Amino acid sequence: MKQTDPDLRSELLDPGFTPGAAHLESLFTLLAGASREEAARIERVLSRGGERVLTAVLERLPSAPVSVRARLVNVLGRLGETRASATLRDCLADPDARVARRAATALGKLDHDPASDSALAAAWERGDSGLKKSVAEALGKVGGPEALALLAVAPDSDPELSRIVKNARLLLERRHSRGRESAIDTEARLGRPLPLLVRTRRGLTELCAAELRPLGSARAVSESVVELPFDGALADLFVARTALEFGVRIDLEPHAAGGLPDAVARALASDAARHVLATFTRGAPRYSLRFAAGGHRRALVFRIADAIGRAVPELVNDPRDESWELVVVEQPPAHLVLVPRAFEDPRFSYRRRDVRAASHPAIAAALARTAGARPSDVVWDPFVGSGLELIERARLGPYRTLLGSDLDPEALAAARENFAAADIAVDLRAGDATELEPSGVTLIVTNPPMGRRLLRDRSLGALLDAFIAHAARLLAPGGRLVWLSPLPDRTRGAAIAARLQSLPGPRVDMGGFDAELQTLRKP
Repeated sequence: MKQTDPDLRSELLDPGFTPGAAHLESLFTLLAGASREEAARIERVLSRGGERVLTAVLERLPSAPVSVRARLVNVLGRLGETRASATLRDCLADPDARVARRAATALGKLDHDPASDSALAAAWERGDSGLKKSVAEALGKVGGPEALALLAVAPDSDPELSRIVKNARLLLERRHSRGRESAIDTEARLGRPLPLLVRTRRGLTELCAAELRPLGSARAVSESVVELPFDGALADLFVARTALEFGVRIDLEPHAAGGLPDAVARALASDAARHVLATFTRGAPRYSLRFAAGGHRRALVFRIADAIGRAVPELVNDPRDESWELVVVEQPPAHLVLVPRAFEDPRFSYRRRDVRAASHPAIAAALARTAGARPSDVVWDPFVGSGLELIERARLGPYRTLLGSDLDPEALAAARENFAAADIAVDLRAGDATELEPSGVTLIVTNPPMGRRLLRDRSLGALLDAFIAHAARLLAPGGRLVWLSPLPDRTRGAAIAARLQSLPGPRVDMGGFDAELQTLRKP
């Protein structure tokens, strides 16, 4: 059915509108006279038309007026069809500068093609500054190795072109270096003491520092960071089961002439940074950049990467396949953290299967370490989930029995798989935490149901109250309950009512809300 222009214009406002064959003639007519904003909307709609739109654009392009040619080339770029490559290469020589620039941009959206490389190179040689910018961006995305030589020198006379060329070279170097080995050697020893920063969840720094003290004088320097002098192998750090990541701190010069990009580049060119990267990297170091304060800040990332490329050319910026993450901390004293990424972490290799809302391994390790290891322990996790708390308790030291229960069959299946991978025997049962009555329990260690939805649900407090009363009846004299409470004041009150001694611990970041790591003891 043929639609009138008003009907079609209203269809264009629908983000899901896909044109049929009957729409095409009217759409191309509208495209010719549309405003810039409306033209972009029509181009997006046409790009959903697939084969029939591709055929129609290729037929119309040779005879179309200049203003329409530029818009039709945009459609080809949006379609991303390699069958349009030859036509787009011809358009690079179009007498209208807009058409040529948009053709270069469109070629940058297709797969690498040597013929397109040659056509873009020719356009670079003969083009003005505007065309060179589009060509450089396209070569940065899809160019072959020859494009690096073509873009070897960024013209200083045009700062914007110079910036685009530098960014294109960065992308080319990144892409063409992939495939070379770049991995972390966790057994290599640093051999000289450097400041190591270990990040954990907020609230767990004292536990993490205690795990690390056999390696040096570890101390909490913030709510979530532990620092220690370190000269060993990365594998030594795996003793810290509450750690999330670790990296070497390299201080930044506070008044570097070129600002933050120059300060980061100088830090990476320092003897300490070179020693760290050379010691722990197999192959060429590849890195990504992250700001501790958050945010992408793409323009600043490119300026920093450009400065690094000049100061330390052996480092390759590659956020998709990095062996190192460079974390920029701007808050005084400003510093850089070199965080290794490309290695296998053996600490939680038993974690084969997970369930929704299961504990993070660092949380499970913190609960187990707070509970401690007694050879006589009969340990019960009444909300066992995927089993991490019991596995971490088993790895901590001797015990007599491990018991786990849950109402969810999927959770019990996941726990069985993880216990099998850890090679640990366990008694798993289906049942309600407030009704099961295992005998002789001396330790309950668990991460109970919680979360923002449950915190808004008034049933959570009643569940925790009921469980505390049940646990107080079950625990042997001297037994303890170690858990994370999202309602610490309420559960302390319930513990007092159940005649349990309450030993409050730190408030721990659970990802959007806090919970208190509590120990409740039966006299």
